[in-house]
Amino acid sequence: MSDRRTMPDPNLVDGSSPARVAVTMTDLLARPGGPRDRQLIFGDEVTVLGGANGHSYVKATRDGYVGFVTADILEPSSAPTHWVTAPATHAYEAANFKSPDLMPLSFGSRVVAIDTNAKFFETNKGFVPSQHLAPIESRAEDPLEIATLFLGTPYLWGGNSRWGLDCSGLVQHGQQDSNIPRPRNRDMQKKKDGQRLQYG
Repeated sequence: MSDRRTMPDPNLVDGSSPARVAVTMTDLLARPGGPRDRQLIFGDEVTVLGGANGHSYVKATRDGYVGFVTADILEPSSAPTHWVTAPATHAYEAANFKSPDLMPLSFGSRVVAIDTNAKFFETNKGFVPSQHLAPIESRAEDPLEIATLFLGTPYLWGGNSRWGLDCSGLVQHGQQDSNIPRPRNRDMQKKKDGQRLQYG
């Protein structure tokens, strides 16, 4: 039996075009106005498969999940140059910590650097502290190192960011951002490993 979470519904597919998430985070919904299956964060790449009721029907590149997001949170796809390695950071209006912050960014967010200086990178959404970014091709060496960044993060079912995270989201972050592919949900993770995963 196919899994609706990763197998697009052919009745909803009318095309295929790349896009990226343009907001700090957004819920990926089982249906327009329906429950959250998981979350996408800024810079996550998706393929837009169709649309309905002001929503886009998308497939997430990161883990193959399909679902609905509001259509206005997407922007044209562009190749990211850096990713956020701090638990969270901000994009500022200017290269100055005292300038207004334009948007928060969670760990794992992908940005396009336009210009750089010693303390800030100018990105497509504002100026981000350079110490909070790493080149897109770089990865952490230890999944546990990533997991510890999320200490103190509140539990949120389906959450995938510094502001809310669930157990399978933590495992996915820890392994994918260490360049180890990992499905999003616990049952999928168990199936992939062929064994029960233990969570603390």
